[in-house]
Amino acid sequence: MFRSLRALLPVLLSVLAACSLSTVQATTYYVSGSGNDANSGTSPTQAWRTLGRLDQVQYALQPGDQVLLQRGGVYRGTLPISSSGTSAAPLVFGSYGTGAAPVISGSTVVTGWEVYQGNIWRAPVADAVQYVFIGGQRMTLARYPNSGWLRMDNGGPTSLQDGDLHQPDGYWNGATAVIRASNWNYDLATISGFSNGTLTFPTIYDTPGSYAWGYFLCNKLSELDAPGEWYYDPTAGMLYLQAPGNADPNTLTVEASTRDVGALIGWNRQYVRIQDLEFRHQRVAGVRNDGGHYITVTNCTFHDMYHGIRSYGSNNTYSGSTYRDIYASGVLLIDDNTVFSGNTLTDIALVPGLGETSWGYCGIRTTGSGNQVVGNTLTNVGYTGIEVNKDALVKHNVLRNCLATLNDGGGIAFDNADGMIIRGNIVLDITGNLESSAPDFTNYEHISHGIYFGNTSIKNTVVQGNTVARCAGSGIHVDHTMASTGNAITDNVLFDNRVQLSVSDLSNTMGPAAVAPYYVAAYNETYSGNVLYSLTRDQLCMRQYNCHSAAPVDFGTFSNNRYFNPYNEMSLFVMNTFSGSQKYFTLERWRTERGEDNGSTRSPLQLNAEEVTAVLGDELVANGTFDYNVNGWGGWPNNAQVTHDVTYLDNGALKAYLPNNSVYPELSLRNPDLFPMQNGQWYRMRFSLQSNAYGQLTAAVKGQSQLTSINTLGSRVYPFDGQRRDIELVFLCGLDDQALVQFTNSYLEPTYWLDNVSLQRVQVAIADPHDRQVLLVNDQGAPQEFPLEGCWSTVDGAIHSGSITVPAFGSVVLVREPDASCSLTTGVDDLAAMGTADPGFAYPDPATAGGPLHFRVPVSGTLRLHGLSGALVREIGLGTGTTAVHLPADLAPGTYLLTATDKGRSHRQKLVIE
Repeated sequence: MFRSLRALLPVLLSVLAACSLSTVQATTYYVSGSGNDANSGTSPTQAWRTLGRLDQVQYALQPGDQVLLQRGGVYRGTLPISSSGTSAAPLVFGSYGTGAAPVISGSTVVTGWEVYQGNIWRAPVADAVQYVFIGGQRMTLARYPNSGWLRMDNGGPTSLQDGDLHQPDGYWNGATAVIRASNWNYDLATISGFSNGTLTFPTIYDTPGSYAWGYFLCNKLSELDAPGEWYYDPTAGMLYLQAPGNADPNTLTVEASTRDVGALIGWNRQYVRIQDLEFRHQRVAGVRNDGGHYITVTNCTFHDMYHGIRSYGSNNTYSGSTYRDIYASGVLLIDDNTVFSGNTLTDIALVPGLGETSWGYCGIRTTGSGNQVVGNTLTNVGYTGIEVNKDALVKHNVLRNCLATLNDGGGIAFDNADGMIIRGNIVLDITGNLESSAPDFTNYEHISHGIYFGNTSIKNTVVQGNTVARCAGSGIHVDHTMASTGNAITDNVLFDNRVQLSVSDLSNTMGPAAVAPYYVAAYNETYSGNVLYSLTRDQLCMRQYNCHSAAPVDFGTFSNNRYFNPYNEMSLFVMNTFSGSQKYFTLERWRTERGEDNGSTRSPLQLNAEEVTAVLGDELVANGTFDYNVNGWGGWPNNAQVTHDVTYLDNGALKAYLPNNSVYPELSLRNPDLFPMQNGQWYRMRFSLQSNAYGQLTAAVKGQSQLTSINTLGSRVYPFDGQRRDIELVFLCGLDDQALVQFTNSYLEPTYWLDNVSLQRVQVAIADPHDRQVLLVNDQGAPQEFPLEGCWSTVDGAIHSGSITVPAFGSVVLVREPDASCSLTTGVDDLAAMGTADPGFAYPDPATAGGPLHFRVPVSGTLRLHGLSGALVREIGLGTGTTAVHLPADLAPGTYLLTATDKGRSHRQKLVIE
């Protein structure tokens, strides 16, 4: 062995010497605006002047060579990259000197302007022009109308009709139509014929149909009629312009985009690094990678171009760069095993007609395997922020205001996925743009999802630990095909979206596994640990659509979720579009009927959007306490039974029972005496409700003139079950009328007990839900401490004051608590300090779950029970001057801290539940 090593030593020394010689011989080439292409280019004093000079050495560059552009300069042309480096000695294209990053510009300065007619000037430009800039600001390609949208009467794949187009036949030939033919795209079409209001063109991707989709026409010289518009005649090589302010363009810096690419990486080139450069005004891309591998682009700036990066390669790294004012998708990666990380993208694809035809306008779009999109920030994106497929990793990205130009997309969306991970992203404020959509189209609504499962094949995909807030559609939308399996939606925080979690099998008709009749009874998926927090009565915690059978769909295992809607307990909604049935659930009913959501909880709060600040009128409902009888109360149909019963609620209650539908399927129960209602006044209706089975009740105040119609002065649907509910309905009356209170239930849910019915005119203040409930978001890569004013609890009931730490790329939902609750810093100590000698403000003590609790002094506001750890266990809304309540029947035995307030005074007491 020793002799073998000695024999190899000369060879090893030779290799090391060659490596050393290669390093020594690496050459740095310099380019400067003050250089000369006749120079050697190998020192700053011998710098070349133009990018064109690099054409002579692009194939001769060696590993370790560098091409550096002097900072502060603008270099018009393309950086050619046709050589390779090595992993140890990459080719480097970058900058030297001080000042602003060197600019590689795709535009030509246009000179030699002469008047064409009126305020329109023209100048020769040899190459095709894509964009025009004056003083760095993009001008508008001549268009009709100058702003806004035309509306088609009808459209097909090769034509559209608009009766408002009255120009002569053939007038629009050669112009470009920018057509909104669907929610999610614009089509560009060159007009081949025009006659009697009909435009014809080559086949476009979508068929508009008989809907009033928006469109406009552009790229026609005769429509150049406003300052800031331009037109290019490719046959004559002439650029026409009406400058802003009708200025003489000879006094302005006018730049026309005439070059496709800023840096062009050749096929199969490897180990190239592009850094510290600025790219602008390219017609196709700032950097185009035509099949290179191990390419790095870092700390560069891209703006005012079609794509920032367009890449067809593998194992590339695009990091730490800034992209702004990109007209098509900001970055298009047709790559494998590429990392796109730490970049900032702002104002991407916001101009209709300048992006891709048929499909695009995304922030980041990748296809291929093994790609990673990590730690990027995207703000203001025309369509979907991040669009990925296969087994991509999408992690720790922050997205705001996607779907700013189009609709029916998401912040993060994916298709053809298997093994994908979407983790720890923050997606905020996704609305969707309807400006050019057809108002008469079936889906004329904001279809905007924070995270969007597409409609092809999505398998084994993990969506975990993301935060999604304020989306006009849903926080997460899980669409299914018949190939969907193994997906997990876990530990996400979904806050203040129209629907927090949307689940559907609508797309079973699509994808590779589609087989009629397209029904899948059960999917192997997991939904666990998610916080679904709604802030209005109309927002849903979860919505499910079953679309291909009257039989239900089991979308997977649901557990340990937090379904919080303090404004509406029935915030779980299932609609069967096949049978037409729909149903709203409380968590308890959902759990019982569907056998799901073990360990899940709902909000203990019952809040209204309006806060009562004063009672202005007398009690309007006679005999609403039912202490002795239910005289005068009754309804229709006449087979219903309305009786007095002392087994439920307080000192006697009204029992309503509709045995069957032999007369009518619904019971409408009303009080005996009419009372006056005033238009424009606020009212508060209160009542207690309980049953021995699950059901729902519509509570309403109905004007005398409305008794034979479905109209009401105010109404809302409430659930009932074994839990006592003390309910407040606050509404604004819209009619002067005599009125009655009315309660309506179905014979399928036949029995309930009613008590303490009250109606009074009140003064209210509109309550901002964000004052009581907040989402704290940490969009940084390290934990952040947030200061807190007052007392707050998490959805798990933990109490916080002073500050709270939120993990990196995480979030927490907080609910405001009374200041008294935050004395529970140790919980057990607070309880122990209270002792047992003080009889307290509430009795009996010990009390019984489901039993009455009386107060020695009247209390108002909210009654709260905290556990020994300080966690909030339950909240019970109290009316003004409440003297007794029933404790929740499902309250576990143990010791609690009880708190309540009256006229600003806080009451606290240790309470034992047996």
